[in-house]
Amino acid sequence: MNLPNLLSLFRLFVTAFFILLVAYERYTLALVLFVMQALSDLLDGFFARRMGMKTSLGAHLDPAADKVMLASSYIVLCVQGILPLWLVGTVFLRDLAISVGFLILWKRGLTATPAPSLVSKMTTVFQMLTIVYVLAFDDRNFDLFFFYTTALLTAVSGIQYFFVGWTAFFRKEVV
Repeated sequence: MNLPNLLSLFRLFVTAFFILLVAYERYTLALVLFVMQALSDLLDGFFARRMGMKTSLGAHLDPAADKVMLASSYIVLCVQGILPLWLVGTVFLRDLAISVGFLILWKRGLTATPAPSLVSKMTTVFQMLTIVYVLAFDDRNFDLFFFYTTALLTAVSGIQYFFVGWTAFFRKEVV
């Protein structure tokens, strides 16, 4: 097991503690854990690409850890009344659509994973920044900039994935 994969496992492990901290309204500690998770995401990608530590396990573990971390964060923050349901729904609808799309492509025999686009990377960054923002400011009078920007990027990236998948489906090409 290499360092990038250990960092992905760290994100998965810490997610449970993050959920508990938010549930018990320990937002400052939750913020610290979430920032550590976000930094581990950056570091595992850096080590995997720059240091030649890519593995097939990591190709699946890293995005799974990201999804678990972000989905859990959005759910628990929505349940606590911190994030609006419409934003959480937008994030989940995109992820569900991407997952169903990959399943359809996989059933057609297309098994490659597309490289994340700039928009999808920006989406992940804004989804993380939104969580940091709401945990850092506990007055709950949020400027909606992060919510709207995150929702817009999430929708645009979902549409982009749709068109990549649509093209692959009809051309039966590897994406």
